[in-house]
Amino acid sequence: MAKAAQPGLREKNRQTARDLVLDAAERLLRRGETADFSMRALAAEAGVGFATPFNHFGSKNAIMQALSSRVIARMAARFREEQPAGDALDRVLAMGRIAVLLLLEQPEVYKVVVGSLGTAGPTSSAVRPQSEALWVLALGDLDGIENGMQNVARAQLPGHLAFLFRGCVSFWIAGELDNGALGAAFDTSACIALLGISQPCRRDDLLRRITDNEAAGAAEALPPGGS
Repeated sequence: MAKAAQPGLREKNRQTARDLVLDAAERLLRRGETADFSMRALAAEAGVGFATPFNHFGSKNAIMQALSSRVIARMAARFREEQPAGDALDRVLAMGRIAVLLLLEQPEVYKVVVGSLGTAGPTSSAVRPQSEALWVLALGDLDGIENGMQNVARAQLPGHLAFLFRGCVSFWIAGELDNGALGAAFDTSACIALLGISQPCRRDDLLRRITDNEAAGAAEALPPGGS
């Protein structure tokens, strides 16, 4: 059987140039730049010609979308590396934990990247389907979901989880959720979404998790020495 053809040199060079630009954009954001950094500064940081970011992405908006896609790809890669145990419900909650921990590694970068997605561009992004694919990966074969609800879950749940995660992250970006509360906020939201379609034997676990998250949040909200 013939081996698949390797990517040509031109395609490799193209991908290398794109990675140089995206790596440079992350460094600028890490140093405190906003999404308004200049394309000239970006090209200088990447060590490429001034036209290179335009040639490969077309606009700054497209660069920010590519950075968001890169974040989602990292989340998926970490999920595959970890291979969380359990059924679909366990895997969804594990994906939420993995995704939040990744965001918290570079909050100054990822807040700008995700926040920039609210800016309209000349073309629609592919971030939403990529985000939905992340939850399709977590759901797997839908084990743990009630048989009569699996068709609904397959068709609707990935999109709903994508909305839930994006909503929690938006509140985090706005400062209404602190770093410590982000994970619990999504975990609770996901448990509530899963509660109505899970197998009956899993519902007590989900309810207990919701209660534990609520108790942990209440404890964090108490002032020192409060009761």
